[in-house]
Amino acid sequence: MKKCFRSIFRDVRVLKNSLKVGVFDSGIGGLTVLRNALMEFPFGIDFFYFADTARVPYGSKPVATIRRYVHEIFEFFYSIGIDVIVTACNTSDSILTQKEKESLPVPYFSIIDPAVRSIGEIAPANSSVSIIATSNTVKRSLYLRRLFRYDTLSEITQKACPLFVPIIEEGIWEGDMVEAVVHYYLADLGNQRPDFLVLGCTHYPFIRGAIEKSLPPTTRIIDPADFIVLDMKRQLHPSSKEDSTVEYFVSGDTGFFQDVLKRYFGMPGVVKQVDLSRDNIVVRG
Repeated sequence: MKKCFRSIFRDVRVLKNSLKVGVFDSGIGGLTVLRNALMEFPFGIDFFYFADTARVPYGSKPVATIRRYVHEIFEFFYSIGIDVIVTACNTSDSILTQKEKESLPVPYFSIIDPAVRSIGEIAPANSSVSIIATSNTVKRSLYLRRLFRYDTLSEITQKACPLFVPIIEEGIWEGDMVEAVVHYYLADLGNQRPDFLVLGCTHYPFIRGAIEKSLPPTTRIIDPADFIVLDMKRQLHPSSKEDSTVEYFVSGDTGFFQDVLKRYFGMPGVVKQVDLSRDNIVVRG
């Protein structure tokens, strides 16, 4: 059952001590966004991270199914009183229409838009850009269509890398297997020598080392996680001096996610299991 909230202006001025920010992804990839957000906002924000680990990956599923998943996550966020939604999932961002995003009862931060704007601002004339992403993000071509607006970009290409997310979710972030899979997908890009490469999935920074090895040193890697946090910094102004906090919610196994947190952040976190398949959302733990 959806709660009704008074919409906050796009330039969010916090009228209470702490701001409740919901960050979501299909799995562990959005932790790359969360880490940047925690570094930028060490005070004044209560973060609530949702990982749909029971239904990951989103990248190859039907668009209608993903849209249903995303709106179920939104309903969960509304039920716990979230003030702002931050999408840490490029696939989800690409399948939601602009009307859907603007009609949400709370402000919504896109992962795609700020990265596109930044490339448009920094790219010199006759620049080339390549985008690597999930199959659905490539099919929707939102990065491609938005980047076409900039005259400085002479060549824009995109490539789906469907095996990246599954191996990352398995906890395989380095080694021969990762390098072989990355080389399989990116060998052609290495020959094309693009000026910019967009990591069009928040999982991909987990294997950034292998990606960099497959590219010429002149290619600048664009991580959209960096730019969504800049958008947040411009628009969120928490007044509280209390330390920021994080609660984690997953649709799958909590033990697996705890292991990921220990490995990625070096410390455990509060992880609760959420059943979104029921009419009344159930939180366990």
